[in-house]
Amino acid sequence: MREAEVSITDNELAAMGIAELFAIVSEAELLAFEALACRGNGAVVQIEVATRCDETALAGLEYVDQLNHVAARDDAHVYVISFTAPDLPASLAETAAELVGTCDPDVDDHSATLSLVGPQAAIAGHLDDYEQAGVSPALQRLGEYDGSAGLLDSLTSRQREVIETAWEMGFYEVPKDVSAEEIAIKLGLESSTVNEHLQRAERNLLTQIF
Repeated sequence: MREAEVSITDNELAAMGIAELFAIVSEAELLAFEALACRGNGAVVQIEVATRCDETALAGLEYVDQLNHVAARDDAHVYVISFTAPDLPASLAETAAELVGTCDPDVDDHSATLSLVGPQAAIAGHLDDYEQAGVSPALQRLGEYDGSAGLLDSLTSRQREVIETAWEMGFYEVPKDVSAEEIAIKLGLESSTVNEHLQRAERNLLTQIF
């Protein structure tokens, strides 16, 4: 198992067609960023910002599929945003599916750094898809994955939370005690997001076993 750390700058975000999205978020002073689900050329992300975003501008972006203001506190606002990068090919979803995960980015006002974990051929294919779309992530490091060999370490933190909650609530009983919709309510997520996390978590665990 190999790991590549790559960074994507403002210029590359512009080449992906999502520079306006990150500019609006940055103007609201980004505090935290979490990718809830990835689908190659798009993602569902949760962001925490110091001030309320320009929601009219965000909703007006053609590539923003869904926008939800999920929490307001004295010191922060939390949004869940689903988007599809207009200038990235749908084929990225295929190469992303061959990786353990691409959804743990470290994001600041000017760039995003993410870790790609999986077979080297899958990492190379994923980066090649970016290059063919005119996006050139900067490779910071390529080496052996130094994570633990435990099965659960093949999951992202969100995948682990969702699958553990599903197990505890009886989703894997026969017959099921709960539905994906009930798990989604407990976690404050969309049912489609829960299903995607469960599918990716199950795939990653089975990949480790077989």
